[in-house]
Amino acid sequence: MELDVDEMKVLGAIVGGGKTIKNIKQTSRLDKKEIEIILESLDRYEFISGVEGKGMWGQTQFYFTPTDDGSKKVDEYIEHLKSEWKKIIEFATDGKRDQLDDYMTQHKFLVNMMLYFKIVNLPALGRLNLRFLIEGKHLCYKCKKELGRFALKFSVSDCRKRGLKMPKGLTTHDDLCADCFDGLSVG
Repeated sequence: MELDVDEMKVLGAIVGGGKTIKNIKQTSRLDKKEIEIILESLDRYEFISGVEGKGMWGQTQFYFTPTDDGSKKVDEYIEHLKSEWKKIIEFATDGKRDQLDDYMTQHKFLVNMMLYFKIVNLPALGRLNLRFLIEGKHLCYKCKKELGRFALKFSVSDCRKRGLKMPKGLTTHDDLCADCFDGLSVG
């Protein structure tokens, strides 16, 4: 039984300690109506159990806990995300930018879910120049400006041919925009 992205967010929030709809809403950043629908389906699949209780002011409130199946599902999903992250790193280090772009087009919520489940963080994406994965865009290495399909792009070989000092960390699968390339000093 495969769960969609929002269902995994809600299940992950419950496994992570979110007991009430308010806690789940803060963690998942989903609308209350969506959360209620998702909670009903997760309860139907027996990934969570809900217990009716009293809130601080005496109002009726539901408290949710994950079942063993729900916890196992989240653990499996986290392992899946870790293996997908290894694939992304492999694409990036091998210089297969086109294949990486295609892969990310097919799996558009993958990196967002990795960030949500803390498989990877934004500084790590920045260091690897993979922040474009979040937006699904090809960005300039230095200024992070979007490089469109017909934009002028300059690579490591262009810098070497002209004897320019390359930005630290620039690899063969990264590109520079025309403005950043013009601003490079002779090295």
